[in-house]
Amino acid sequence: MKQDKEAQARYYDDRFRDFDYGNSLQLERALSILSALQYTGLDKPRILDFGCGPGWLSNMLSAFGPTVGVDLSPEAIAAAAKRYPNVTYEAVDVFNWNYPAGSFDVVVSQEVLEHVEDQPRYLDMASDLLCDRGFLILTTPNARTMLAMPEAKRKEWTNQPIENWVTSAELRNLLRRRFERIRLNTITFGMGSRGSYRLVNSTKLRSVLTALGMAQPHDWVRGRLQYGLHIVAIAQKRQLRQNLRGDS
Repeated sequence: MKQDKEAQARYYDDRFRDFDYGNSLQLERALSILSALQYTGLDKPRILDFGCGPGWLSNMLSAFGPTVGVDLSPEAIAAAAKRYPNVTYEAVDVFNWNYPAGSFDVVVSQEVLEHVEDQPRYLDMASDLLCDRGFLILTTPNARTMLAMPEAKRKEWTNQPIENWVTSAELRNLLRRRFERIRLNTITFGMGSRGSYRLVNSTKLRSVLTALGMAQPHDWVRGRLQYGLHIVAIAQKRQLRQNLRGDS
């Protein structure tokens, strides 16, 4: 296991070493995360970017509350700390990170869940780090869409050491263990060409709907029916139940 973690750290060191600027897909995810942050209604929340990579999202989040970013890659953390000094960064294996429970109002996990082997434990840790009734905001690839893509395209899109995609239904079940008020949507459309995706992502259909001014409703329907490439989840930590005597 230690060797696996070291191999992962080297992979992310190489991947993030030359990071310069984000792309339009990262921007779309960032907008969905910021929208979810607004949904929480929290003022100046304490935020954890749980698997922050090169730190650009941590920097954006820090405009709305004190932010900590953690990642497995020491090189990514060193570069992030230099580029975005207003965020507190730590290079750690999150599965061996000793941080006080209940320290954060919001935990953000952007495209991390699919790269961990023990997903229930990862989500348990996120829950433990949240204060009572805190919020988890999470994005992860949609397994249904990934599997509707040709294999070559899928590998071109992502081919990391661990790829453990989930469907929306699977993610909801994982979250139910520790969270409630779970809201799921999908974003980033046009990926996938097998089965029903052939019709839903048809360029001819899209052209007609665009001409009729129906492009936005089309995206709304695709999002709700889970045809997007990324799942966006927001969930609230379940309140600890008190026993019959009222003790916590």
